[in-house]
Amino acid sequence: MSFRQYLLKFAVASIALFTLSNAAQAELCKKYKQVQSNAGACGNCFIDVSSIGGRGHYYAIVASNGWIAEARSTHGDTSLASGTGKWRSDVGHAFAGTKFEVDLEQQGSQLSMTMDGNVNGQRQIIRAKFQCIQR
Repeated sequence: MSFRQYLLKFAVASIALFTLSNAAQAELCKKYKQVQSNAGACGNCFIDVSSIGGRGHYYAIVASNGWIAEARSTHGDTSLASGTGKWRSDVGHAFAGTKFEVDLEQQGSQLSMTMDGNVNGQRQIIRAKFQCIQR
């Protein structure tokens, strides 16, 4: 292999790694629509994500179906966030008033969410996927 071919391959590999690195650290979208959940289908479920500033990346998350959370980016990666939240007490189902931990992971235009809490002394884990509808 010539030195020129080596440099070309090195440049292509570097660009590919840089592109993958930037894609993995995409900022969270401002609004998502739920597309899947182990808690049941919800065609009108949306979450709004707002940056709340401060040191690092902090987010306020408000869900149309009755829960709110605050999360912080994980390990400086703005595509990952973890935090805590709470279901409103007036939602009219078993989760009312329940506190939970939440983990978020942005992959391309899709957000994966895991909500982990206790309902009446039993651990409940909700896993949902959301599609970005507003950047």
